[in-house]
Amino acid sequence: MEKLTLRPAIDEDATFVFEMMQNKDFQKHYLERLIFKSVEDAKNEIIKFAREAKRKNAFYFIVMLGKEKIGILDIYKISKNDKKASIGYGILRGHWGKGYGKQICKMGIEYANNKLKLHSMEATADPKNKASQRVLEKNGFIKLCTAKDYYFDRGQFVDRDLYWKILK
Repeated sequence: MEKLTLRPAIDEDATFVFEMMQNKDFQKHYLERLIFKSVEDAKNEIIKFAREAKRKNAFYFIVMLGKEKIGILDIYKISKNDKKASIGYGILRGHWGKGYGKQICKMGIEYANNKLKLHSMEATADPKNKASQRVLEKNGFIKLCTAKDYYFDRGQFVDRDLYWKILK
């Protein structure tokens, strides 16, 4: 298996991120408000994350497999006081089921632990997204609960599984 690497997203990555999110299978488990409606929306979000990264408040990475872009990783809701953050990830549909999710999540954990010196991380997953749940559990996250009506999405309330991990 070729090694995955992370690099900070730049505005030229907007087309890749937008197109990845247009896949209907990808969208099933993603909140509608997080799916970019245009390349320009993706570009603006990447620029916003770049500003936040300078303050160490949030990070948005492109996942590379060699020279190919295959996904995204974000570390957000960073609390410097509580030394915690949230983690999210997405993989290009053609690369699902190859073990990359586990590696991407692990890289995010290592970044949060080693570079940001955080103590803990949280994540949410669609209760129907068994693959994402396995990724989190294989990386040592513990499912705390299924939160009923956690988000309002596509005209209805949706549940989310809440996960937690102590990094140290």
